[in-house]
Amino acid sequence: MRGERESAPGVSGGPYSATGDPETDRLLTVIGEQTTRMEEVGQSLAEARGRGEAAGGHVSVEVLASGALAALRIDPRALRLGSEALAEAILAASGEATRDAAEQTGALLNSLLEDPFRD
Repeated sequence: MRGERESAPGVSGGPYSATGDPETDRLLTVIGEQTTRMEEVGQSLAEARGRGEAAGGHVSVEVLASGALAALRIDPRALRLGSEALAEAILAASGEATRDAAEQTGALLNSLLEDPFRD
C-alpha cells in the first residue's frame, strides 16, 4: 500500500518503528520518561524529611515534606534551659527543618521542569 511503512513492535527510529512514525515514537518515549520521572519524584517527596537543630544540637526536629512534624528529640540537658527557652529552641529547630524540607521539595519539583525535548 502506498505511503505505509512496515513497523516492528518496540523498535523506534528509522523506517521501522513502533508506530510507523519516528516523531510519534520519540514523543511516546519522552512521555514514558517523564512519567517515570514523576513517579520517582513522587516517591522522593514521600520519603523527604527536613531536619533542624537548636540549643547546640540538644533539640532536633524532623518534618515531612508537607511540614508536618515527624520527630522531636530533646536531649535531657535541654531541660535545663527552662520552659521558655526550650520552647524557643523547639520553634527554631522546627523552622530550620521546615526550610530544609521546602528546599528539598523545591529541588525535586524543579527537576520536573527541565525540558524533556533537550537533545
